[in-house]
Parts: sequence; structure tokens; C-alpha cells
Amino acid sequence: MLPDINGKEVCQRVRSDSALDMVKILCISGMVEQDKVAELKAAGADDFMQKPFSIEDLIDRSCDLLDIERSVVS
Repeated sequence: MLPDINGKEVCQRVRSDSALDMVKILCISGMVEQDKVAELKAAGADDFMQKPFSIEDLIDRSCDLLDIERSVVS
């Protein structure tokens, strides 16, 4: 929970600033209602992840959003 603003408003503010056109937005929340996820995406979120999640999944989703290959550490 954000104290003074919600995720939808954050997305809208980021998307309204052309200097931030390259910014990717990955919303993360433990409270998941499909209509709220749809609102976030309509407001400019690129993706959404539900808590709890694994760090591996976060890295994979981030790499997908940034269109970069994940380096594998052995």
C-alpha cells in the first residue's frame, strides 16, 4: 500500500511525462483483483506480478520487459 498515492496514479504520472517514455513499469501487489490489474495496465503498467513471488520470477519478468537476456551464473 502506498501512503498518499495509488499504483494507477503512479502509472498515469509516469506515462504523462515524455521524458520517461523508456521507463518500464512492473506493478507488484499482494491484493489482486483482475479489474484492478486491468486498470493498472490501462493506466500504463507494462506488467503485473502477484506477491508472493520468487526472485527468479522477478528477474525473468524484468529481463523480458527490458528485452535483455538473463545471464546465467554457474
